[in-house]
Amino acid sequence: MKRNINHIIAAVGMSLSLCAVTSCIEETTPKNLATPGQISSSSKSLEYLANSLPSFLVTWDTYGGDTYTQDWGYPCQMFMRDVLCEDFPMNDNGYNYWSYVEDGTSLRYAYYYPYFYYYTFIKNANNVVSLAKTAVEGGNESAKPYLGQGYGYRAFLYLDLARLYEYRKTGVQSLDDQASQNGNYGITVPIVKETTTKTELANNPCVPFYTMYRFIMHDLDMAEEALDGYARSNKAFMDQSVVYGLKTRLWLTMASRFEQSSEDLAKQIEADKNEDGYGTLGIRTAMDCYAKAAEYAQKAIHSDGYKPLTQAEWTDVKTGFNTANDSWMFGTLVNSKEQINTAAWYTFLGWMCSESTWGMSNYKAYRCIGKALYDKISKKDWRRYSWVNPDDAGEQKDAEGKACVPAGYETQLSASQWANLPAYANLKFRAGSGSNDVLETGLIASLPLMRVEEMYFDYFEAIAHTQSVAAAAQALQNFVNTYRYTDDSYQCDATDMDSFIQALMVQRRIELWGEGLVMFDYKRLNLPVQRNYVGSNYESSYRLNSYSGYVAPWMNYMIPEDEKDRNPAVILPPNPSGAITAQ
Repeated sequence: MKRNINHIIAAVGMSLSLCAVTSCIEETTPKNLATPGQISSSSKSLEYLANSLPSFLVTWDTYGGDTYTQDWGYPCQMFMRDVLCEDFPMNDNGYNYWSYVEDGTSLRYAYYYPYFYYYTFIKNANNVVSLAKTAVEGGNESAKPYLGQGYGYRAFLYLDLARLYEYRKTGVQSLDDQASQNGNYGITVPIVKETTTKTELANNPCVPFYTMYRFIMHDLDMAEEALDGYARSNKAFMDQSVVYGLKTRLWLTMASRFEQSSEDLAKQIEADKNEDGYGTLGIRTAMDCYAKAAEYAQKAIHSDGYKPLTQAEWTDVKTGFNTANDSWMFGTLVNSKEQINTAAWYTFLGWMCSESTWGMSNYKAYRCIGKALYDKISKKDWRRYSWVNPDDAGEQKDAEGKACVPAGYETQLSASQWANLPAYANLKFRAGSGSNDVLETGLIASLPLMRVEEMYFDYFEAIAHTQSVAAAAQALQNFVNTYRYTDDSYQCDATDMDSFIQALMVQRRIELWGEGLVMFDYKRLNLPVQRNYVGSNYESSYRLNSYSGYVAPWMNYMIPEDEKDRNPAVILPPNPSGAITAQ
């Protein structure tokens, strides 16, 4: 069953569904109905409506079809983005439901569900913005935090969409030439606001980057203002610190772009003259953007008592990467069995928890770290034990000849269970409550969407440009030695920007593995994907190498063709399927 934005948005004025929530967020399926007037005049109703936003992060079966292959909410988007990179191989091709994405041969369907999911989510955010704005304008000051949630979530979603669906040069001449002929360069996706009419939806072009960036920043400004003084009940809701983090992401995205293209910078500066209600950025140089990225990264770091994960928190067998802590700035919240999909192979942890007996590990199918990245992790880095060293894979015996789990790994697995783990299998993501044997408990687990560590890395990159490479290298070195190494032996010897970015990306890739963020770095920095190398642990058909200095073709998401049937103003990009094949 295919759907498009028009179908999604058409339901906005018909009825508004509310999540009736007890304690935090327990329902993914709305149960109650209310009129817009009732909602905007009732703080409780607005609260329920705002709760629908974090709830939609973890909803599943939104597509309404007979398969959930890519229909398990925002964690699915995170997973797919890492599949498209170079550090995320699977040991067993026979159980890889993402093979058509990973080998790059059939990508059209892969891009369809994200488009549908994001715009469905945006509809929900628009509902919140529309009704909370009415309440605030009517004198209901208590509605401001809900307005902040609506603006903040909408900005979060459009920032993803803009980065995913904008076509960037790939080095594949046939694709790049077609994109030039189509007029794909410099455009993102259509903007659908709370005021967008059905007539406007039928002729709603993809907006250029210089409009989209201003639109997102305006939403973030509105969110920051509305959330002033707001104390959230859990980290599935946004507060000002999350807005700072999103501004950091946006400023860094713009900084990278404008450093690469003075022409794009000139277009952005000229766009400040537009009277479309999105305000101005007030920048003159790429350095202005880097300075803003550094400023907001610092604001995020110093908000709300955030601290980088400790070794004990990272490796905790019951709460590791499934429970919010002082590192998490923003994350999903799953706290009841009503929120989980019992088809575990259509869940994040079903694919990512190597220790469970209810996920894909039960079929001896494991998501692993790429050998090339693992080989860059020092033996002095305690994160190394988040993945199985090849020397420790399979049956292990101690000095007395007894079966054992190798020293250094935090796990609940028995020696016989450990013997099933292949080389490079991940131990980063744990089952909820450490419940490796009971699905309905093990899947009650949350995921980080923004951690303070990301803000540190963004800050280091920004000051490399605004201060010096030497200052940034020293800051990175201090961070790694303080928080990740056991003996203060890490050295960042970068002396120029290229070598610093290379060193920084190694740390980002290790730190953020499996969290769905690194692809955005690859795309903004034009970094190649390298899966074909001596000793690669990728299956042979997935060993794709993209071109140096360009974006991997499969990182340019494709707007679904049927969207043009309802909105002829949309410009479809080239289909990247099969543009690069295994070597």
